[in-house]
Amino acid sequence: MPPSVVKSSPIRVLQVFNQYLEQGGEEVWVNEVTRLSGSSFHVDGLRFQSSEWTGRGAPTLVRQARQVWDNPASRERLRAAVDKVRPDVLLYHNLIPVGSLGLYDEAHALGLPVVQYIHNFRPFSASGTMWVNGRVNAAGLRGNPWPEVMGRAWERSFLKTFLVASYQSKLVSSGTLDVVRRWIAISEFMRERFIEAGIPAERVVTLRHCWQPHAGPDPEKMSGHYLFLGRLVAEKGIFTLLKAWAILEKQLGKACPRLVIAGSGPAETRVHTMVNRMRSVVCVGFVEGKTKDDLLHGCRALIAPSIWWEPLGLIIYEAYDFGRPVLAAASGGLKETVVEGETGFLHEAGNAESLANDVEKMEQLGAEGRVRMGEAGRKWLLENASPEVWLERFTEIMREAKDFGR
Repeated sequence: MPPSVVKSSPIRVLQVFNQYLEQGGEEVWVNEVTRLSGSSFHVDGLRFQSSEWTGRGAPTLVRQARQVWDNPASRERLRAAVDKVRPDVLLYHNLIPVGSLGLYDEAHALGLPVVQYIHNFRPFSASGTMWVNGRVNAAGLRGNPWPEVMGRAWERSFLKTFLVASYQSKLVSSGTLDVVRRWIAISEFMRERFIEAGIPAERVVTLRHCWQPHAGPDPEKMSGHYLFLGRLVAEKGIFTLLKAWAILEKQLGKACPRLVIAGSGPAETRVHTMVNRMRSVVCVGFVEGKTKDDLLHGCRALIAPSIWWEPLGLIIYEAYDFGRPVLAAASGGLKETVVEGETGFLHEAGNAESLANDVEKMEQLGAEGRVRMGEAGRKWLLENASPEVWLERFTEIMREAKDFGR
């Protein structure tokens, strides 16, 4: 067979991930990368569990504190997986607490290139969110971890935040991260932030998540409610949303549309207390499966009012899949997925009046206008989140990492 038609062998990728105590978007995407494994690359997985450090049999707190930096047992597990899989590339996601930051040094010792997925702001933010005392504080991008430390940003603990911040600062300054040949940012916004933090621009690439459409729009199912779907935490903008609805109830009276809040989280008690004083808002708790699909099909628009710097926001994809428009905060990666006036509206993050105004604009569109906007959203999804395009670019990134420096 002529060399020009010889197919290259699939790139072998070992995907390494420390699972959180609660499932979130990062874990969903780790699973999706495995599912997308095919002829151009093959993915094997190595997972660590945060739950290993809870309950009976967990290491002492002192040992945990040391092992966040370097966990010999985790390094041994990585060596064993590499010996078994013989990967060309290591694909890293979250590594702490159990996996440990020592896995970067281990990759260097093994002589393997690393591709690091950027799901949040680590290693420049101890919490990963840069969320401090009710707002984003980006000092970590400039090498100053103290606002997060003093604000107990990670697990509400000064000591834990201090340790993680210290370890991450040491990791960044040591040069160990040179083993990361490519950083995959899930939005252009995140790419810009990491370049701002000092990662060489040529090593940071933007690759938004892809999406396999499955729902399809059904205009007949669109009914009378707006929908919030996510964790009940302040940074997701839930309190901005409730303030906006209080404004709408006062201005519109009985004509105020219904708001359905679906989700659970640390702010649940406070949210329920506020909702109990409102006429047109209902909380339905955590939903999934058909219940979730029915809520999406039935909504006039999805609302994503995040006040932190949302890296991407897969929930926008999901709304578009159902042919539903989106009302989102002009924050982080959300500005790249919601096209103002075409697939939805963007309000000033944290501004309840701005959000209330956008709800009224959505109401003024009428059913036909909202359906057209939802159709534009689905068109955007099909054109910008193609699995085929993602597979081609992801394979190219893996190959670049594999061949880097040869």
